[in-house]
This record gives sequence, C-alpha cells and structure tokens, in this order.
Amino acid sequence: SLYASFQAGRASTKQLVALARNLAANPDTYASDAGIDNLEALAGAGLMDDKARAAFRKFVAALYQPRLAQLGFDPRTGAYAGEDPEKSQRRQQVVGRMAGAARDAEVRAKLSSAATAFLAGDKAALDAAYYAPALTAWIAPGGLESAKALMGHALASEDPVFRPTALEVIGTSGDAKVAAWILNEFKDSRLRTSERLNLIRSVIQTGGTRDMGFEWLKTNFEQLTTGSGGIFFTSRLPSMLAGYCSAERADEIAAMLRPRFAGRTGALELERTLERVRSCGVLKQARAKEFSKAIARIK
Repeated sequence: SLYASFQAGRASTKQLVALARNLAANPDTYASDAGIDNLEALAGAGLMDDKARAAFRKFVAALYQPRLAQLGFDPRTGAYAGEDPEKSQRRQQVVGRMAGAARDAEVRAKLSSAATAFLAGDKAALDAAYYAPALTAWIAPGGLESAKALMGHALASEDPVFRPTALEVIGTSGDAKVAAWILNEFKDSRLRTSERLNLIRSVIQTGGTRDMGFEWLKTNFEQLTTGSGGIFFTSRLPSMLAGYCSAERADEIAAMLRPRFAGRTGALELERTLERVRSCGVLKQARAKEFSKAIARIK
C-alpha cells in the first residue's frame, strides 16, 4: 500500500526507506524482503542516479551484514541439512542481497571461489541453493570469456537445476559483449530451441542489455515469432518489455506490436505492459530527482 502511495505521488522516499529497514528484521521471509524489493524496483526503473546507487548499496549492506554474521554462511552442499527451512530461506535471501544489491566483495569472493571449485569438479563445493549468485559472481570479472566457459559447462550438463540456472546467469549478465555474442554469434547444436529463446528473453529483460535486445528483436521479429517455439515466445513478448520506464518507449512498443497482436490472445497483456511502461515513465519524470536525493542521504 505504501509503495502504491509513492507511485501515486503521496508517500515519501523516507517512508519507503523506513519500511524497508523495519521489514528487514521481520522473521517471516516473505515480509522481510518486501521493503527492499520496492526500492530495488525503483532502482531498476532508473529512478536512482549513481550517487544514490552507491548510498543504496551501503544501506543494504548495513541492513544485512549483521544478519549474515548471525546466520553464518557456508556454500558447501548440505552444510545446513536438517536446519529449519525458514532459517535456510532467510540465509539464502541475505546472501542474495549481499552479493547482489550490496555487491559485498567478501561474499562475492566466497561465492566465486565455491563456483570455481564446483566447476572444476568438486560437486560438494556449492549447494544448489546458491548456484545463481555464485555463478553470477564467477562470470562477472571475466566477462565474455567466463560466459563462454560457463556455457560450455551448462551444455555439457543435464542437471535440471544447474543447466537452466547457468544459462539464465549468462543471459542476465548485463554485459554488452556477452549479449552481442548470444544474439549474433553463439550457435551450438546442444542448445535447445526453448533455451535459445530464453537466452534472448533474458537479454531483453536485463537492464544493461535491454536496449540492445530490443533493437535486435525489431530486426529479427518475424524469424522469432514464426519459427519453432515462436508461438510461446510471442505469448511472452509483452512481459519481456515491461521493464522499460518511458512514455516514449511505450509509444514505440505500441507502434511495433499493436498491429501484430490485434485480435490475438496477447493483446490484453500488451496493453497492460504499455500502461506499466508509460506509468513508470511518468513516475520517473515526476519523482526521480527527489527520490535520488533522498536515497543519497540515507544513513
């Protein structure tokens, strides 16, 4: 409700920050993430400038570092076997926040080290619960070369958890060189059609590569939507573009997709996406400056 109030121009950034701070201490794992989720959503929409992002990272670290110290963290398989599920879920959330939003160097190094051992053959080095943050931390410093290496590991595996997680990590890297490789160069007979489409979806949905993915989509639209798996890709297409935050981009998406979706089952979802993108753009224009300024002052 408070988040909706902020979007409507009423609630303040200070209230959102207070909500995030208070909910982070909630013992329920759903509630504890809700406040930070709101702030991350606004960051992802582009409402934070560089100064605000730096302050936000420190804020997240200050919230979650004490909780991580209390919970402890060992990424090895079965390290917490038999533990209360709520506590295990809380640890996974805290590790995810520290490695992601806070970009904590120590946590990321620990995850990357575990991923290195795991990919070298020590399957006990990394629990499946931490595949995503660990593999993300592992490929980030190496960029394209690490992405290619991880792709090799993924396609050599039939593990129903590791393979899709590794592919998702590659697709959502946010690295322009990795995205260009996925879209224009990478081909491998071991990659299934559904996996190829999911990689493209990931590039389009990820902030750092969204514009590149959208431009590529416009050029390759017919091929994607009429080939094998095209019906499924088309049905999900509107939601792939929902991460944009611009009235101008909403108009561009409408001009491109409305004629193609007229009378089809995806027409309603397209209109919802257009409304979401346009409303976000209005919010960004109206509140980004004050939001960034307030976030930059967080103590």
